[in-house]
Amino acid sequence: MKRLQQKNRFTFNKSMINKKTISLIFLLSFSIVDNLLAKENDLGVWIDLAATKKIHAATFGVVGQIYTHQNCSTLEKAGLGIKGDYTVFPWLSTGAGLMFMEFKHPGYYELKERYYFQLEPSWNSSKFHFSFRERLQVTHYPEALTFTPANKLWRNRFEACYIDPSWKLEPLIDLESLFLLKEWNLKNFTEFRYLLGANYHLARNQKIKFYGMLTESSTLSRFIIGLAYEIKL
Repeated sequence: MKRLQQKNRFTFNKSMINKKTISLIFLLSFSIVDNLLAKENDLGVWIDLAATKKIHAATFGVVGQIYTHQNCSTLEKAGLGIKGDYTVFPWLSTGAGLMFMEFKHPGYYELKERYYFQLEPSWNSSKFHFSFRERLQVTHYPEALTFTPANKLWRNRFEACYIDPSWKLEPLIDLESLFLLKEWNLKNFTEFRYLLGANYHLARNQKIKFYGMLTESSTLSRFIIGLAYEIKL
């Protein structure tokens, strides 16, 4: 009799656990679907180009970018700029850059200038390379077209890359958050980015990076198909 009661109790508890699990999965699925339906969805292509030159511990470069949005039908922005990086220690580098960009709006183009400062510690573990980039980004808007003050973002990005000397391909993942610097408030996290891609070495001094990236903000979900090409002079 006791064995029968224990068996019934076990069956009851197992049934309750299964029901709770199914209910939890249903609620999570409903929440995700509801969140996606509540947002606007978009698809874009990002192309980044860079030519760099290393001089001792410093690296200087010229960079360009072309980004599209609205399901790849419209040019979102095009930019040209310069950047510099300096290796402070084998595990720490610092850098800065300046970019002039042209954004397309309905009926007019808007010019912006953006500069940034960053620190990037990195380390190796077995065949994995990890880095954690902290960047302060400031964007200035032309007063003639908008009254928006300078936009200041704190961007932090974690990257993990698998490097095998016998491979030309280096798989990688990126996780990045963008935080608006006004006052400390969790609502100021304006965007989250999730990237999966790989580096491919075309030659000893040339590298191409291709990736897919999902960007999430409070009002927009975007999938980005990206391509970044770099040549070392």
